[in-house]
Amino acid sequence: GGAFARGVSYLFDIQVKTFNLIYDGENLIAQARTGTGKTFSFAIPLVEKLQKDSVEMTRGRAPKVLVLAPTRELAIQVAKDFKDISKRLAIACFYGGSSYNPQIDAIHNGIDILVGTPGRIKDHIQNHKLDLSKLKHVVLDEVDQMLDMGFAEQVEEILASSYKKDCVFNPQTLLFSATCPPWVYEVAKKYMRTGCKRVDLIGKKTQKAATTVDHLAIACHWSQRAAVIGDVIQVYSGSHGRTIVFCETKKEANELSMNASIKQNAQSLHGDIPQKQRELTLKGFRNGAFEVLVATNVAARGLDIPEVDLVVQCSPPKDVESYIHRSGRTGRAGRTGVCICFYQRKEEEQLRYVENKAGIAFRRVGVPTPNEIIKSSSKDAVRFLDFVPVTAVGYFRASAEKLIKERGAVDALAAALAHISGATSLEQRSLLSSDAGYTTMQLVCSQEMHNLGYAWRTIKEQFGEQIENHIRRMTFLKGRTVLEKPKVMLLSQVTFQNGEQNAVKFFL
Repeated sequence: GGAFARGVSYLFDIQVKTFNLIYDGENLIAQARTGTGKTFSFAIPLVEKLQKDSVEMTRGRAPKVLVLAPTRELAIQVAKDFKDISKRLAIACFYGGSSYNPQIDAIHNGIDILVGTPGRIKDHIQNHKLDLSKLKHVVLDEVDQMLDMGFAEQVEEILASSYKKDCVFNPQTLLFSATCPPWVYEVAKKYMRTGCKRVDLIGKKTQKAATTVDHLAIACHWSQRAAVIGDVIQVYSGSHGRTIVFCETKKEANELSMNASIKQNAQSLHGDIPQKQRELTLKGFRNGAFEVLVATNVAARGLDIPEVDLVVQCSPPKDVESYIHRSGRTGRAGRTGVCICFYQRKEEEQLRYVENKAGIAFRRVGVPTPNEIIKSSSKDAVRFLDFVPVTAVGYFRASAEKLIKERGAVDALAAALAHISGATSLEQRSLLSSDAGYTTMQLVCSQEMHNLGYAWRTIKEQFGEQIENHIRRMTFLKGRTVLEKPKVMLLSQVTFQNGEQNAVKFFL
């Protein structure tokens, strides 16, 4: 019924594997990746159960279901998902940073399903007579994140009012987590009345990050990053796709969202923005009011935003779980997405650490080339033409005819498309470091090279000693074998005084 009305046309693995267990009242620890339909896996069976038990609509009734979430954004999203599949039940969402009065009104009117963050729920228990003694079902969502954020004590205090020691009438308890630290099992042991079932959709040896994501890494100095991010968004997401950019600081988020290199509409989301504005920003992003959301850690987990085409990480994340959750923003609901992680040379070790812990392999790629940017921009520009009303076209006919006469149809249209796309000036960038004004060249040798000195000597013999001043960096790439003869490749960055920068392949 309700789930299908919302556009859910098939069930995910976790929903299939947990539905009967939850519906039958079993306690559960479920380990699942972000972006795999987790919220509906508990929302659908719990709503079915409540509707089957035909809840009495008495005023002031105590909640039957409690869902605790680590962040306001996740709590809001979970409550929204419950509302989407249930029109009859009273669903309330309590979180910090918002007014107490509507929440107190909700308690007085009666609640069936309560979703909230630990701090605010605890406040209401202590100050506003929130009664959790009638709970039948308790869900702890993103348990590992709650632990990371220091909520363990508050969660236990909240649960203490609903659970009695070794009582068979304790609520059904459902724990959801991307990882399962020891605290998860301690909570399970303490609060699960008759043991529990475990569903693991990650497994020890499999990849923890969402599997439908292409993980790419780009080497780039921080000074070039804003300009390169603009190109990356254009090529991998375009003007019509949706992108989330994650960065470390509020200052960075503000500066990036206003940077002219990002041609799409962008807005920032961070802790200094008032809660009400944050909700409006998220709503606007979901509804397509703007294409790029630049966020700090406040939005790193728990945002169930569908159809995100691209996730950009400005630097390797300090903890790997946050990368798993962030990359889960793309490739959601079975779609293939792209997650691009920027790094500086000194952060290579951190990048490898993320790979090992998350069970993924980053594909090291260069910055988008001018050709790729033009191809993507022109495709976008052509799509923009579809949105021009027929009536508006009439006003420009005379100018168009004049232009065609003066310049020729193809040149006139090409110039117009270039202007629409904003791709009128493009910089050549190094594939090795993303630096502007450098071309990356490949040196192909017919004999094996054991050190870079041989390459330097060969290049100087061909181009003269002065060439050394124009080569910034030289490095070995992985050797390849052709016709069973060893062939070693080198990459170097070269800039020429006359300004011409052509990709050249040397055969020695």
